[in-house]
Amino acid sequence: MGNTLRSRLLLSYVAVLLILLALVGFVLLAFLATRPLPTDEIVGDLTAVLLDVRAVERARLGTEGQPGGMGWRARLNAYEQLLTNYLNTLSAQRGVRALLIGENGVVHYDSKGTLAAGTSVDLGKQIPLVPTGRMRLSTLYQGRFRDPNGDEWLFVAQPLFPMADMHLELPDLVVATPVPRQTLREVFRVFGGTFLRPLAQAGLIALVIAAALSVLIADSVARPLRRMSVAARRIASGDYRQRVRVEGPREVRALAHAFNDMAEQVAVTQQAQRDFLANVSHDLRTPLTSIQGFSQAIAEGVASDPEAARRAAQIIRDETARLHRMVESLLDLARLESGHLELRRQPLALGDLLRGVGESLSVKARERQLDLALAVPPDLPRVLGDGDRLAQVFTNLLDNAIKHTPPGGSVTLSAAVISGGVTITVRDTGEGIPPDELSRIFERFYQVDKSRRRDHKSGLGLGLAIARQIVEAHGGTIKASSTVGQGSTFTVWLPLNAAH
Repeated sequence: MGNTLRSRLLLSYVAVLLILLALVGFVLLAFLATRPLPTDEIVGDLTAVLLDVRAVERARLGTEGQPGGMGWRARLNAYEQLLTNYLNTLSAQRGVRALLIGENGVVHYDSKGTLAAGTSVDLGKQIPLVPTGRMRLSTLYQGRFRDPNGDEWLFVAQPLFPMADMHLELPDLVVATPVPRQTLREVFRVFGGTFLRPLAQAGLIALVIAAALSVLIADSVARPLRRMSVAARRIASGDYRQRVRVEGPREVRALAHAFNDMAEQVAVTQQAQRDFLANVSHDLRTPLTSIQGFSQAIAEGVASDPEAARRAAQIIRDETARLHRMVESLLDLARLESGHLELRRQPLALGDLLRGVGESLSVKARERQLDLALAVPPDLPRVLGDGDRLAQVFTNLLDNAIKHTPPGGSVTLSAAVISGGVTITVRDTGEGIPPDELSRIFERFYQVDKSRRRDHKSGLGLGLAIARQIVEAHGGTIKASSTVGQGSTFTVWLPLNAAH
């Protein structure tokens, strides 16, 4: 079950909820453990025991404790003796502690035997249980006292009333039980029905609701991912039209956008590779056919006269050179993209390099009846770079500008120091590049001028891709802008921070 993202999310939500409920329960128990336990029930039980003792005292001890011919002191002592005998039996049967406490807390009797007769005990603050009557004999009160050994007792007390004709300061009858200890078991016993059971019921309901919500949340995350997985498998099998809906949390939506962008790029790349295969097949077939045909003519003696043989050999030489350039371009691009092409970097006089490129193509520009202008400052700073590779970049850009500018137009090569680097611009007044193709001109094998792709003088669409790789390898950037019918502008920026 835990092998899927959906199940793991569900388990994590349930685990978090259980931990939260356990934490809430623990905090509640800790809080209840600090609260005093209610003693109303205990006081009620003690009061019932006390009233039972008073009933027996009045009904039985009141008559049995009046031996004739005795003085009041002897009669009182005889009464207390009868009462203590009864309290001994009561304490054993009812599990309580009975005491007789006289004036100033003097102990007359203690069924537990901890307090000896004649010692004193502090009964503390005494709280009336019923409104105080006109006579002290009707007072019923509760309180707490502590033994010499530190044990705390809860008690209920009332003055004795042995005989109606005695007007004496009589001791109090005290019935006591130990104050309940604050243990976890006691907390459960006292507060279980009030707090803990409703909490458990609420937690169970919350767990069910949270589990249902977690299923919905987990599914909202896992469902788009499952769709991406299916789409990815279809793309891997060759269906490059696959796209996924953008839905779910923000991170999943971002992943869906990235997936669709990737799918679009894969489709574009696959189309470019198909175009490349078509181009390479044709462009390799043409020179190979020429080489094969003219070499066969020479071998069979068809080109028997020296001029025909020389022309055939020259064609074979030109086509072989073309094949060599094509192979070298492919190898250069492969090395650049893999990072295996080593650049021979050295301080480079960029101004001299640009002027040399312009002069080398000036003849071609004049042949096409173009105005080639060079606007390169004489004090252009040096950059750190590979002169041969940079010359390859600017030669390609300038040659493309000349090739795609009609007679009577102009091509300008300029340079300036801008933004901590040198900006080199190649601008022409040619046919321009359509907006939908401008973003793809730096792709491998992509050619804008499809009508000339079959021309044996055209390339494979690798020149701009190689130029971009070389510029980026120098830490620079290259970009293009164009307006159809007005011309194009290619801008190269090279940093100065690496220059010497």
